[in-house]
Amino acid sequence: MTSCPLDGAALVAGDELLRDNRFGLPHAVRVAWCPSCGLGVTLDPPSQGELDALYAECYGDDGPPQLPGSSQAARIWHRLNGSLPVADQRFEPPVLDVGCNTGEVLALLRARGLEVMGIEPNPTAAAAARAKGVEVVVSPIETAPLPAARFGSAILSQVLEHVLDPQAVLRRVQPSLVEGGRIYVVVPNAGSIWRGIFGADWVHWHVPFHLWHHTRTSLTLLLEQSGFRLETARTFTPGEWLLMSIEARRNARQGIYRLESFRGRFGRRAALAPLGRFGDALDRGDALFAVARARR
Repeated sequence: MTSCPLDGAALVAGDELLRDNRFGLPHAVRVAWCPSCGLGVTLDPPSQGELDALYAECYGDDGPPQLPGSSQAARIWHRLNGSLPVADQRFEPPVLDVGCNTGEVLALLRARGLEVMGIEPNPTAAAAARAKGVEVVVSPIETAPLPAARFGSAILSQVLEHVLDPQAVLRRVQPSLVEGGRIYVVVPNAGSIWRGIFGADWVHWHVPFHLWHHTRTSLTLLLEQSGFRLETARTFTPGEWLLMSIEARRNARQGIYRLESFRGRFGRRAALAPLGRFGDALDRGDALFAVARARR
């Protein structure tokens, strides 16, 4: 790819050679950037078949949740930590979760009495979600059977950076929403202040799994070109994400490219949380959270 799929500008290859620093995978890639909208494109990623095998190897059931997702204790923790309590958003039902992984969000929404459905291509993760009692279609979103005008809300949390064609995915989801239905999107923020600080050690490169690297401008363009109108957008930076980048940098200096589990460690996460709030106050936190309404 030599031009930006969003605005046609010529892409400029970045200087950094990036590799996975979460699972220790050997793949090393570069990212090319659009000088206009800021979109980053992973160059020469593994084939889709290779990626499917890597997902099966690296992704699955992450075990029990760290805190009850909708409890008062969890809400206090989210506020302190700067994390996003997705399950506490005011969704209009039914709710579709695209890339629902192990189904924790859907299980919490179902406990609130909402009708829910998930789509998950990884059969191991989908089985874990079904064990929580939620309906899950095991399929890539690109080929999943979606009823027209069925859902009031759709969640795409940390999904669009993974798929081969984000615009095709959004255009497939859009007709499944009722009139005025909304999507709730979370993607890593390539405009994050922490990307600039940590450089190649920034944990949200997550190559080769992340094929696209969005800024606020590029995400807005993507949504508009896919049949949505952006309503709100903000950044957020949980304390554990900063901790992950710090440990990824420390590990890289020792030639290690694998992170240990980040369950627990609440004290260290809370200690770093004020730094995350600083980046968020500048609107340059580690992730973008956008809400957009479907156009007809």
